[in-house]
Amino acid sequence: MFDLRQFASIAPEWYLRLRYHEALASTNDEARRLAVEGAEHGTVVLADHQSAGRGRRGSAWASDPGDGLLFSLVLRPNFEKKYWSRIALATGWGIARVLRSEWGVAAEVKWPNDLYVHGRKCAGILAEAREGFVVVGVGINVMAAPDVEMPGVGVPIAVCDVLDSPVSRERVLAAVLESVLGEVRYCAHGFDSQVARLREVCFLTGKIIKFTASGERMLGKVIGLADDGTLAVEVNGDVIQYSQAAEIRVI
Repeated sequence: MFDLRQFASIAPEWYLRLRYHEALASTNDEARRLAVEGAEHGTVVLADHQSAGRGRRGSAWASDPGDGLLFSLVLRPNFEKKYWSRIALATGWGIARVLRSEWGVAAEVKWPNDLYVHGRKCAGILAEAREGFVVVGVGINVMAAPDVEMPGVGVPIAVCDVLDSPVSRERVLAAVLESVLGEVRYCAHGFDSQVARLREVCFLTGKIIKFTASGERMLGKVIGLADDGTLAVEVNGDVIQYSQAAEIRVI
């Protein structure tokens, strides 16, 4: 189980914002319910187990109790709604930044909402915008990853798989929350510098990918991230910027 006492000693301010459950159907659903009822910016819903956890476009997120971090963050951005679509990417960078700086984990952001370590998926993000707020759901494999191959992804990896000594989930959560909340502030003003840092950890850059855009299956070479955070891909000799894409598979 998540050690609430340890978390309170590490991050007392975040402890006051935390809503912990041993089990939930979905932390995003619970966070959305709380937000509708008026939960403040920075409220966190954490569960040791989800029975119906989900990722982007309805994909499932699996994690055994105690192995990972499954949480959702209520955000009430103070910038224009047109920039809210950048929040998932900023969250990915926030997680990657802290894993790299605090523990030396070579985390990379797989546009638009996954984190990879050593070419394997380590974390996933699901941002869901509503009127007046955004709920950002995060799943991070910390202690261990499911030993099962995921379609189009392969066998996932955990943070502790690449560390010489284990790290507590409590410490990782405290560091990740602080980093993510800080990065979200730059989604409107300061996004240029954020994209510049994201380019340095972009997992897809230079890779040949298959993906779906506008209902059509495509093949192309990733050039990198454009200034607005879209993915620039060379398809049939033309460089096209995609704001949305699905089923991205590295060839």
